[in-house]
Amino acid sequence: MDYSDLIYGYEKKVPTALGLKRYINFDNAASTPPFKGVMKLLAEEAEWYSSVHRGSGYKSRYSTDQYENARQSIANFIGADLAHEVIIFTKNTTDSINKLSHYLSFLPGETVIYSKIEHHSNELPWKKAKNICINLRNEGIDLGELEQVLKANPGKIKLLAVCGASNVTGYIPPIHTLAEMAHHAGAKILIDGAQLIPHRPVKLYPANDPRHLDFLAFSGHKMYAPFGAGVLVGPRALFTNKFPSQVGGGTVRGMGSSGVLWVDPPEVEEAGSPNVLGSLALAKAAQILEQIGWENLINHETSLLEYSLIKLRQIPNLILYQHCSNPSIGVISFNIQGIEHYQVAKYLAETRGIGVRSGCFCARGYVQSLLKLSPVEIDRIQSTLIENVQAQTPGMVRISFGCYNKFSEVDCLVDALEELSLGIRKRGGSCK
Repeated sequence: MDYSDLIYGYEKKVPTALGLKRYINFDNAASTPPFKGVMKLLAEEAEWYSSVHRGSGYKSRYSTDQYENARQSIANFIGADLAHEVIIFTKNTTDSINKLSHYLSFLPGETVIYSKIEHHSNELPWKKAKNICINLRNEGIDLGELEQVLKANPGKIKLLAVCGASNVTGYIPPIHTLAEMAHHAGAKILIDGAQLIPHRPVKLYPANDPRHLDFLAFSGHKMYAPFGAGVLVGPRALFTNKFPSQVGGGTVRGMGSSGVLWVDPPEVEEAGSPNVLGSLALAKAAQILEQIGWENLINHETSLLEYSLIKLRQIPNLILYQHCSNPSIGVISFNIQGIEHYQVAKYLAETRGIGVRSGCFCARGYVQSLLKLSPVEIDRIQSTLIENVQAQTPGMVRISFGCYNKFSEVDCLVDALEELSLGIRKRGGSCK
């Protein structure tokens, strides 16, 4: 299916060594372009924009209604019950997880479990507590090891923090199975949904269901609404009558000699003037994803993934890094023997106008594991970075698909990679 007509800027051409070429974006795991429908909404709503919650003017009241409607729309999108759960608008997934980290306190010995595949944003905030990293098996997260850790630490595991999909290999952990395991041990679960939300339907399930997701974080910029809004979902009680992570305008109901009376969540966690238009954009993008239809989207992206893997496996000297097979979102990481990852990315950009990502993708632990770097090598890399912050380090090249990518774009990529691998230089190959 062709969804490119839904994308704003899809036909944009960029300069290359071979002339102007239409930009091919294979860096969707980092950020996606906006939907045209999102841009249309922003243009319409900008005319009515004003401050929310505190203004008495018509535009303020209108903007407040639209802002709260967006919150309800997101709740519907993920199956949240706003009577018991709160939708907090944030800047992005990183901001969301750091906010949650502020609210979760840890007694001595209380532990956070995370997995080897985590993005730094779902690992570093939990360094304040005792933490245990669960390893991987060929089929994914080692559920046997997780079960052993849970049993060996009765009453000590406070949180299981897991991504919904890997931004390195695309692997999708069984999040609801993990939720059941965490709840059976008396722990909560956080899902970093940044990579999963744009590609699969995600439902929280009711709080009394063992499959329930206690916390969920995700970003608009990875789901076709790159305008600085994200979401944190969690139980309303956790954010009630607590000192907020940020203080200031809009967080206070009253102040006196007895102290500060905070407003209720979610407003207490949205200090200052919130990103109203970004939040509306995020809600609109979620609506468009549902209009496309999850079955249509999954079928298209899975076909792209399978087609790409077949083609890439035929390229000499190309190494694929796949920890698991299915299920997976459309993310592929690789290297070409004898060529540095950043040189591959540079070549694709400068000769074909193809955007990919190179490096460690803010998931150094996972990338280093896939590259089979020894502890000695990792320490050497760390020393090099201390001496030279601009030093290049071992990494990979990553391509990641959006709903709008085409098979012809994959052909263009493969043509360029074959040339690079074989040392051939054509005049533009299959790229138009």
